[in-house]
Amino acid sequence: MKKSLSLIILLFFYALVTPTFADDDESEKTPSVYYKIEEPFTINFVNQSQKRARYLQIKVALMAKDQKALDNAVLNLPMIQDELRTLFSQQTYESLNTLQGREELDKKATEQVRNILEQETGNPKIEKVYFTSFIIQ
Repeated sequence: MKKSLSLIILLFFYALVTPTFADDDESEKTPSVYYKIEEPFTINFVNQSQKRARYLQIKVALMAKDQKALDNAVLNLPMIQDELRTLFSQQTYESLNTLQGREELDKKATEQVRNILEQETGNPKIEKVYFTSFIIQ
């Protein structure tokens, strides 16, 4: 009995002094934060669609794991909006009418925002650009 009690006490103290390590993958535990760009992007595709009236309207939200990255994006919002508007204007109706075309545009938009934030702030930690609305007609 005395040995059992000594062993229990020893294990108890061992548990108290044994260091515990945080999970290496902290990004999975960090909640995502979002910034929704209120003004939608509206693009006219007349020149890219054989002179037929075609329109694109996209609403965009930025996602990051770091609030500072979103704060930096808000401070540089006019530049981000201009760059995204230019990118969206370069697309064709035909390419955006496919899932692959929209996914490619999504990747390019994320790259553009990251590039702007890298140049302007040194913090390109926007994880993703989401299209919260995508209307093409």
